[in-house]
Amino acid sequence: MSCTSQVKICEPGGQGIILPIFGEAEQEWRKGLRAVLYLLGLMWLFLAVAAVSDIFMGAIEEITSKKKRVLGPNGKHVTIKVWNDTVANLTLMALGSSAPEILLSVIELFGNSFYSGDLGPSTIVGSAAFNLFCISAVCVSAIKDKDMNVYIVTALISLFAYLWLYLVVSVISEDIVDIYEGYLKFIKERDINQHAVKAKLALTDEDLARFGKEHGAQLTDEELCKYLATDDQRLSKAAYRKKAVQQLMHGKPEAKSKARNQNFSAVVPVDDPPPPDTGPPPPPMPQSLVLFGARNFAVLETVGIIRLPVCRTGNLSLTAMVDYHCYDGLAKNVEDYEAIEGTLTFLPDEVEKILEIIIVKDNIPEDNEDFYVELTNARSASKDGFAALGPIATARVMIVDTDVPSVIYTDEDCIPVHEAKSEEGNKEEQVLHITVRRKDGIGPVYCKYVTEDGSAVEGRDYERAEGELTFAQDEMTAEVAVTILESCCYDHKEDFRLILYDATGGAKFDPDTDGGEDSCVITIVITPRIATRDIRSRTMRALGVNWQKTQKGHENWKDQFANALTVNGGDEEAGPASGFQWALHLLTLPWKLIFAMIPPVEYCGGWPCFYISLAFIGVVTAFISDLAGLVGCVLDMPDFVTAITLVALGTSLPDTFASKAAAEQDPYADASIGNVTGSNSVNVFLGLGLPWTIGSIYWAAQGRTSAWQEKYAGKARFEEWNTGGGKFIVIGGDLGYSVVIFSAGALVCMSILFLRRKVLGGELGGPKVCKHITAVILVLIWVTYVILSSIRSLQSAAESGC
Repeated sequence: MSCTSQVKICEPGGQGIILPIFGEAEQEWRKGLRAVLYLLGLMWLFLAVAAVSDIFMGAIEEITSKKKRVLGPNGKHVTIKVWNDTVANLTLMALGSSAPEILLSVIELFGNSFYSGDLGPSTIVGSAAFNLFCISAVCVSAIKDKDMNVYIVTALISLFAYLWLYLVVSVISEDIVDIYEGYLKFIKERDINQHAVKAKLALTDEDLARFGKEHGAQLTDEELCKYLATDDQRLSKAAYRKKAVQQLMHGKPEAKSKARNQNFSAVVPVDDPPPPDTGPPPPPMPQSLVLFGARNFAVLETVGIIRLPVCRTGNLSLTAMVDYHCYDGLAKNVEDYEAIEGTLTFLPDEVEKILEIIIVKDNIPEDNEDFYVELTNARSASKDGFAALGPIATARVMIVDTDVPSVIYTDEDCIPVHEAKSEEGNKEEQVLHITVRRKDGIGPVYCKYVTEDGSAVEGRDYERAEGELTFAQDEMTAEVAVTILESCCYDHKEDFRLILYDATGGAKFDPDTDGGEDSCVITIVITPRIATRDIRSRTMRALGVNWQKTQKGHENWKDQFANALTVNGGDEEAGPASGFQWALHLLTLPWKLIFAMIPPVEYCGGWPCFYISLAFIGVVTAFISDLAGLVGCVLDMPDFVTAITLVALGTSLPDTFASKAAAEQDPYADASIGNVTGSNSVNVFLGLGLPWTIGSIYWAAQGRTSAWQEKYAGKARFEEWNTGGGKFIVIGGDLGYSVVIFSAGALVCMSILFLRRKVLGGELGGPKVCKHITAVILVLIWVTYVILSSIRSLQSAAESGC
């Protein structure tokens, strides 16, 4: 093969989309100096794309958080999200996390006059390799003695995406992308299932408690873990990405997360041996071992008495004795059970004794509670042997509450109210008292409440209300006070929401009210007192603009510039800035000031922020495309190698920090590894499907032009391509080889994670040595991928003489 006569971007006469800025004068500089400057500039641009992507994700969160009231199937109005969570994840969220890679492919296509380039496709494959291998390694090693579930479907879809890429460029119509191939790859993005998946429990607490024997169900750890599993409030992928970028750009310390319920769904199975330091080493035979029949027991609080079997194994000819006692967990002695203590005596050939414990029934709905029974001081007076404690010396008893829970509700889920009235030029306030009721149950229960903007704006139309609502013993009603303010502008109607959530004390919400079982949503509609409107208000309303939110946007826009000038982004809680934070602030200050020009999310529902930040990402990505080409050119390195190393690393670093934070804070691994594999799928289906569809349509319409023929005249398969209509050529050699190496590494990576689930009980975390070995292996897979792919690309470049 031979090279085309096209001038390289770093040579005199060469030109990218924007760079080089100084033209031919810059191209006369020494290559060493240019290499250093270009590399530093590329790193600087990576900071810029991370910063503007943070703003972009904020716009996406604002857009996808919109809610509306619709008429439900039961004839009542309910509040729902305008954007379905799955649709949001697969469209805007996917675009937000993969925007730099996707735009790089599209911009390269247009910059190359609709010819396929190496930078975009190679960056997507290289980014996928870094994401899967290196980010997985970071997530595995970041967790301390904690394991999580990974949703395997996203991993399989990701692997299929890259195998399909290989088939397109190397097998089906080799080196040619037809319209149907590009379009199929593009529309497959719609078929990716939602990344975040929670395990659904098949048994209720009561069902599980009835699972075993009549007087004390003996449960395996797996069954108990299913029954103990809880759903936690989880942050979105956009939230983790924003937090990671803010920490990087502003040096803000990561906020301490509140205590979460432990995720029991991935507890190491019961078969695992106990740690060596949890008890005395096994005594030599002959011995008589005394132990409980099971580690875990669960009973309904109505059972009256639970009977726990204490068993003996080994040398049964001995007379063995063992002491026992109870101690509290969440359950309290006297209130929930009657603690016992004493000594059990096993006569010769006696293998089982029963401990009977009284369970106290109350009439107060409460969470399930547990206590423990412990065996100690096993002994035998016989000279023929001795007694010792077996591996199960402590039993856990879970008491499942059976009381009817309190149901929290309101009489109305939509409350109209007139705005505050002003007299003699003074603004007045009015306080709206909303009555919250409960039915069933008599014990104390609690729930939290918070207000949320609709078209009404906090601080302008109403005062924020947030706190905890308490129903005392036998109290059936409580009130939430919300202050309505006089509006400075008279819109037609405005609304906001009061949301009751997080009910505790055994309470729940009425599933027939707005919000369902998870919350209670009360919509408050503010109606203006004055019927006439001035011309400004009528005009703004006719244009669909919320004047109050626009005013708030004005204030926030000013704050954006003020925050851009401060080290920690205006966060007073961050404390004094360190030297590194000052250096990072000065380095990114130009970008902060430029991106402060992007409108805040309060304008027009976040859409101006969305489009303008996307345009900024496109501009920065165009600079990255040119600068990456310049780096590769002055270092005599093919675009392919530049893409899978420098560019892939730079675009993936924010996701690395976000996935690490998700792994540490989220009880499920699909927020970290699952989102990585899902993003990889989106990169292929959208990041390559979109430009390849555009390119194939363009050349089908243009036909085989003289410029097209001149570009590919030296290729080995030119005669085959130069027949029929125009064709969009994607040389599959280096790209196809890279995809094969990546797919092989992906299979090894998934096998390792699957093996960890089987052996250690979880994909992430685990014993220190094991998790570090796993991390090293995954990083070595990535290094191997980079080395093999780079060697192949350099060989191809040498053979072609380019």
